[in-house]
Amino acid sequence: MFLKNTLKLTFANASNIWKILLYRFLCLLCVLGLTTVIAWPIINTLIKNNFFIDLQKSFESMLFNLNFETLFLTVDNVLKNFVNIIANSGYIALAIFVIIFDVCLFSFLEEFASLAVHQSVGGYMSSLTKYGFTNSLVSNFGKATILALCRLFTTLVLNILIWVGIYFMASSLYKSIGVFAIVLTFFVAIVVISLKKSMLCGLEPAYLIHNESVFNSFKHSLVVFKKFLKVLSSYLVLTLVVFVINIFALTFTAGVGLFVTLPLTTLLYIILEEVIYRELLGMRYYVDSDRIITPKKLEQQDKFSKVKDII
Repeated sequence: MFLKNTLKLTFANASNIWKILLYRFLCLLCVLGLTTVIAWPIINTLIKNNFFIDLQKSFESMLFNLNFETLFLTVDNVLKNFVNIIANSGYIALAIFVIIFDVCLFSFLEEFASLAVHQSVGGYMSSLTKYGFTNSLVSNFGKATILALCRLFTTLVLNILIWVGIYFMASSLYKSIGVFAIVLTFFVAIVVISLKKSMLCGLEPAYLIHNESVFNSFKHSLVVFKKFLKVLSSYLVLTLVVFVINIFALTFTAGVGLFVTLPLTTLLYIILEEVIYRELLGMRYYVDSDRIITPKKLEQQDKFSKVKDII
């Protein structure tokens, strides 16, 4: 039921895909501009060592190729080549600083768009109201800043640990069990990411609906543990689907399809968060202009009220 309503709401709110895409493009320009200034010695060294030429060749080798082993080995070789060049040039400290700076800055900026889309989707679900993306960005600037800062020290750290752990798991196991390591790591990644998203899925909806502090919103969000297995199963299915969609977009469209599938992935997760939180909280919500979802508990209350009126 969660995924079915998420899909319906995605069609109704599909315009947010292009808004997320444009916002990310502007954020990427900002991050790349600052990175170029800070990391020019590193960029110059990479150019001299033909890193970007090798990167292009590696990218071309992945096109129209759904071999997961080839994809993993290509990414692994690119990372190792990058580390070797940086280590030999003596820019390790600067590279670590730049990577941390870029990841933190982009994640911080991303939170503003996330909260704006949450408000847009939430407004539609509550009363079929469509909030403007720019207006939502401005009106939620203070709230988004606080939430983004909190996420830098919690969710972002957790994300980095997950992805680094997944990479090292695949690298270490590949030496002993080969391609099975990639398959195993893939499924472990799906489960771990789904678990993380399931546990934190109610935070942003609660933050906007209750208009309280991040800590109090987190306490409200714990309502997801009422039906945690149902929530987790929904995230397992969605995470598997978006992984496959994005890999297909990367390999069969030369990466062009990612301009649509990555914002679509973000929108799907945001809508699923809103659907789960509202259903578990027992709130009515629209999925389209002709249908309102009413939780069973509210339906029973409505019937009871009608019976009382008749009596």
